Amino acid sequence: MDINSKDDIRLEDVLNATPVAVGWSSVSSGRIEYVNKAFRDLFGYTLDDIPNIESWYSSLSSKPQYYQYYQDVIEPWIKECQESDVAHALKTMLHCKDRSLKQVSVTFSLVGDKRLWYFSDVTDYWIAEKRLRARSEMLEMVAKSSALKDILNVIVKQVQQESPFSLCSVLLFDKANQCLKLGAAPDLPDFYNNAIDGIKIGANVGSCGTAAHLGERVIVDNIHTHRYWKNFTQLAREADIAACWSDPIMSSKGDLLGTFAIYKRFPSSPTDKDFELINFASNLASIAIENFRVQEELERRAYFDHLTGLVNRRQFFEQCETILNQSKEAHLSLAIMMMDVDHFKQVNDDYGHKSGDLALQKLAETSLSILRKEDLIARIGGEEFAILLPLTGKKEALLIAERLRANIESCSLFSPDNEKIHITVSLGVAFKQGGRCSVDELLNKADKALYRSKALGRNCVYLLED
Repeated sequence: MDINSKDDIRLEDVLNATPVAVGWSSVSSGRIEYVNKAFRDLFGYTLDDIPNIESWYSSLSSKPQYYQYYQDVIEPWIKECQESDVAHALKTMLHCKDRSLKQVSVTFSLVGDKRLWYFSDVTDYWIAEKRLRARSEMLEMVAKSSALKDILNVIVKQVQQESPFSLCSVLLFDKANQCLKLGAAPDLPDFYNNAIDGIKIGANVGSCGTAAHLGERVIVDNIHTHRYWKNFTQLAREADIAACWSDPIMSSKGDLLGTFAIYKRFPSSPTDKDFELINFASNLASIAIENFRVQEELERRAYFDHLTGLVNRRQFFEQCETILNQSKEAHLSLAIMMMDVDHFKQVNDDYGHKSGDLALQKLAETSLSILRKEDLIARIGGEEFAILLPLTGKKEALLIAERLRANIESCSLFSPDNEKIHITVSLGVAFKQGGRCSVDELLNKADKALYRSKALGRNCVYLLED
């Protein structure tokens, strides 16, 4: 085929007018000799950029798996094409000049000594299929109560597959500490993840910290020149990242859950497709995180008191049973205390039930500040609390009990109307040194001791001797 002939010029004109990406190559040499306008628009390449398919596919890839794919899939298909006039349509990813990937269906036909190649862009269908699969996988994992990190990794991997040369992260918002904790970032360097784990949100705190602070998307095209990254440019250089687009992840009620970010190794601005991808990832992450927190809250309510945050009666009995068995086998001492707020009904009557709730919360807070790490305190009734003291003798148990009583008596507590509320507690202590004894038996002893404490005038400690 002589491209200088009039017939060839007309053919070239026809091919340039068609919306299908077309090119032709020499059957004998395999050299690409022509690509039409649709091809150039689709992939960004001119004829000078791509002497043959092999160099096109492999030379621009920085990821070894792409070249392996070329060897395993593309090369055998090219061989099939060379050995036959017809070959099956090949669906594959091909690199564009702007470093993006296109999912295309490739076919060919023979015209004289030329092989005409036809490239149909099926990227949108491929993306839709992949996203549907990722969404289904994520929802299945949610239903099975899989670890949140594993679920978020599925989302991150899907985005990175759609957006080559990207690195993604999901950070989780810690409301209590006003910071972002690492959720998932499987391909970012460990040192980078460690550096940003627990970072406080605020203005000019990178892309993610700022996005969380503002509650809106933050696009940083060039990390090294943007004021949001002023304090993190060296970290970014070490991690080899140059752009970061971050989106706040919001709950269905509009509460901040975390951030989703796409990092680029070179300065770049997001396209409409990138924005669409960010929206997809943020929405999926929102579903995963919100569901996880709901399950977490349900579990917390099953084992913890909703008002004080202390373990409830059920959890207390379960943990006590375990500790009692261990102490029995090792002949170790332990103590159990019962603690009751004195005249609690009067507090509710005088100051209202809200003040009563505040009093219980203050009692729990004060007790936790006094008790040791290994001690266990639970709210087991309205104003009634149980405390387990492992590896504790009589003398030490009495000292802890007296410290609790004194600190609760002296704590500052005010009603919603700013009225000072004075509360005291009575405590009963039961002691165990080896031998068999159930949780119910110990609590019964402690309850009897508590009754004696109240009979003695309240606001005191009583130890029931064996």
